[in-house]
Amino acid sequence: MRATEQTLSAFFEGAVKYIAPSFQRSYTWRRPEAASLLAAAQDPAAAPRFLGPVVVMDIGCTPDGACKRLLVDGNNRICTLLAFLLAIRDAASAKKLASLAQSIQSAYFLHVRDDGSDFFKYIAPVKNRPAFEALVRSRSPSTPAAPFLRAYRFALQSFSAAAPAALEAATKALSRFTMVVLALERSEDPYPIFKILSPPEQSFTQTALKEYTRFADDPELMALVAGGESRELEFKERLVRPASCPSSTPDPAFGVLRSVAAFMNSTGGGTLLIGVRDDGSIRGVEEEYALADRGKANWDGFQLFLSNRLRTRIVSANTILHYSISKRRAQGHDVCMVRVTPSESPAYIDKRLYVRAANQTVELLGPDLVNFVSRRFPPS
Repeated sequence: MRATEQTLSAFFEGAVKYIAPSFQRSYTWRRPEAASLLAAAQDPAAAPRFLGPVVVMDIGCTPDGACKRLLVDGNNRICTLLAFLLAIRDAASAKKLASLAQSIQSAYFLHVRDDGSDFFKYIAPVKNRPAFEALVRSRSPSTPAAPFLRAYRFALQSFSAAAPAALEAATKALSRFTMVVLALERSEDPYPIFKILSPPEQSFTQTALKEYTRFADDPELMALVAGGESRELEFKERLVRPASCPSSTPDPAFGVLRSVAAFMNSTGGGTLLIGVRDDGSIRGVEEEYALADRGKANWDGFQLFLSNRLRTRIVSANTILHYSISKRRAQGHDVCMVRVTPSESPAYIDKRLYVRAANQTVELLGPDLVNFVSRRFPPS
């Protein structure tokens, strides 16, 4: 474990992606605590506010350089400050302070890649995510009673009446809020730290313990599932079509092939999890072992079944060098993880080309196909 003192601005600096794990409670709105933080942000004479400990765990980087970290403890405080910053951003936009609004957006909310796409620097807990992401994208949230939205409106009411200089000062004050960041190694168990820092009499601590046991042996998998599908991550419930399904039903293996080819065609690659439903619940793949290889009926046969299809169906240069297959464990089930790196040439399936668009895999046709290939794979 490493302990460092950081400001809020340093905490979010660069291509970082903080993910609230599934055992984190959803954001809870507490007006007295929020009012105290807001007053500190609006007092130009106040010393930088100390936020206490925040616990994170580094869980690796994506191929395009985004550093992913589990936010093991500190979610409520971080959420409140982000609500304040969104309120300042929107108040600044209303006052035509475009530079201030854009600086807040890029410093705390969206990291823009070289190709113009972006990703959220903070992946909120599932229940808070729709409201948070809608506000970041300047859209109307579909859940008007969300606690995060109430915190945002509480701050916006105050900042909307503030002068431009006061908005600048509040932004600077928030950026200087400090915390002690406890960074856990991937080999360390995050739950004991979470439990120590969470009130034992609170029901959410016990609920979190039950949820934590789903992923206790694999924090990285926990973070991936908690973060949900994205440009770099896709869930597939299964690989092999059940024997009870008629041959006219869609072949789930083709969906897996499309996803891997799309990740190969991207500039950053990605990860495919097989045995995970769209809602993040774990189905596992062990029931498919006998379907993939009746002779072996085990992981080795399943892995070989998948590898053979990837190798023979995806047409590209050195396809086999651009994916790795591993078995992970969650909630008593085997999950298949396929990591994919970008290809140096187009990856086709049956002469069709697929790409990732937001959190979906889509086929490119006609002029879009020609334009993509010429830009992504220019002649050497």
